[in-house]
Amino acid sequence: MLINMKTYVLLILLILSITPLQGQRKNYSPGYIISLEGDTLEGWVKDRSAGAFTEIYSRIRFKDEKVLFRKTYKPHMIKGYACDERVYESVPLKEESSFFRFRYVINDSYERVFLRVIAREEPLTYYHWEYMDDDSNYLDHIPLFYLTGTHQMVRVSQGILGLKRKRLIEYFHDCHGLADAINSKRLKEVDEVYEFYLDNCMDP
Repeated sequence: MLINMKTYVLLILLILSITPLQGQRKNYSPGYIISLEGDTLEGWVKDRSAGAFTEIYSRIRFKDEKVLFRKTYKPHMIKGYACDERVYESVPLKEESSFFRFRYVINDSYERVFLRVIAREEPLTYYHWEYMDDDSNYLDHIPLFYLTGTHQMVRVSQGILGLKRKRLIEYFHDCHGLADAINSKRLKEVDEVYEFYLDNCMDP
C-alpha cells in the first residue's frame, strides 16, 4: 500500500519529535524539582554521569514531561530536587577552617550547594554533602547534622577516625545526656547519635 506524501511527512515529523525525548531520557531517572516559588515539577532528572567514575554535575539536568528540551539548574535556581529515591535541598553553606578546625556555616550570602537529605525529624536533619574524592575518583560524602534555627552544621564523623566527639559535644551542649554518651564512647555510629538525640534530647 502506497503512502501519500502528506502521511509520509507527518510520520517523519512524529519520529523526529519522539527521538529527542527518548535520547534525553538516557541515564535520566524519574524525579522532580521544587521551584523557588515552592511548586513541585515532576519529570526526569540527571545529576551525575554514568559509569565507574562518577562526575557530580554542578547543574542538574531536568526534563519536564510537557516540554521537549531539557533545562539545567544550579543550586540557587531551585529549592531542591529528587532523583530516584535520593532527595536534595539547596542550602547556603560554606566550609570554614582555622587551625585545622572546620566549621560549616549557613548564611544567605553564601553560595548554595545541594545537600542530600538522609533523615529529618524536627528539629534535627541529617545531611550528606557529596563530593568526588581526588585520590580514588569515587563518590564520597561529609556527614552533617543541622539543628533548625542555628547558623552552623556539625560534621559528625571523619572516615576511620570515627565520630568527631569534641565538635558534637560542643554542638549539642544543651543535651547533657547526649554529651555524656558521646564522651564515654557509648555511641560510635552516626545513626546512633541521631537516634539518641531524637529519643532523649527533645522536649516532650
